[in-house]
Amino acid sequence: MMKMVRILIATFPAVLVSACGSDGMDDLREFVRTAHQNTRPRVEPLPEVRTHEVFTYSAEESVDPFGVFNLKPRGVANTAGPRPDLHRRKEPLEDYPLDSLKMVGTLIKRKQAWVVVQAPDGTVHRAKTGNYMGQNFGKLVKITEDKVDLIELIQDPVGAWIERKASLSIEE
Repeated sequence: MMKMVRILIATFPAVLVSACGSDGMDDLREFVRTAHQNTRPRVEPLPEVRTHEVFTYSAEESVDPFGVFNLKPRGVANTAGPRPDLHRRKEPLEDYPLDSLKMVGTLIKRKQAWVVVQAPDGTVHRAKTGNYMGQNFGKLVKITEDKVDLIELIQDPVGAWIERKASLSIEE
């Protein structure tokens, strides 16, 4: 019994001190309780719904502006100009667009200049004046140390073939 009394006497002051103490958050609790007491939420009014004017399409029997016959260019194709030889065998460098080919150097063998070209798949090809490259029937006309000049054949909107100059330069 005496032992019990000693334990009670030892724990009684600790209980008294803890009951009188505060956690220091009373002012915070008071602020949270009264912070939004006098404020009212403000809700913006909904925007006014505008009605659209009804339009009735009345030209159903007229010519369709998007018909196939209106999308083809009008005019007569010039048949006297240059034309690509569609029956010749295609060369390996004609499988790639010209802007995807990369000139990596030149070679001179027995007074014949060759250009060394790398394709996008990593293969390396050589070509000389008169060979073709690119997908627009580009024919090599001049090879210099840092540039290759070509003449491509492209179709204009009317369908006539026209010549266009192009070049491929070495990148440093």
